[in-house]
Formats: sequence, structure tokens, C-alpha cells
Amino acid sequence: MAQVLIRNIPDETLNVYRERAKRNGISLEQEIRNLLEKNRPYTPEERVAITRYLHSKTLKVSPPLTLDEIREGLE
Repeated sequence: MAQVLIRNIPDETLNVYRERAKRNGISLEQEIRNLLEKNRPYTPEERVAITRYLHSKTLKVSPPLTLDEIREGLE
């Protein structure tokens, strides 16, 4: 696995992650690994899969109302 050294992290920011790690019962290092994994960009294949999934869900949406249908609903 790769390693990363990050310099000049504000103390306040690091303290927030230390506290979060403590609440979760894990090390600061593991908390930051979890954060990186959770916020990892989608791969092109994942983007296609998500797009197809959302597209399949929106096809079931009925078309928008016409002006006449809106006027009927207001009467």
C-alpha cells in the first residue's frame, strides 16, 4: 500500500479528527483512511452504473402536466 505525508494541517482540523476517531474507537490513522475511502472519486464504470440506475428510475415518472391539465386542477 502507498503512504502519504501531509504537512501543515491546522491543529483545530486535526483535533476534530482525533475526537472523531476516539468516539469511533479507532486510531486517527484509521479515521483518516476511512475518510479518504468514503470520499474517493467514482471510477468511470461506477459513474456509468449510477447513471443507468438513476435513468431507469426516472423513466417511470409520468410526463409533466399540460397547461390544460393544470387549469383543470385549479378549478
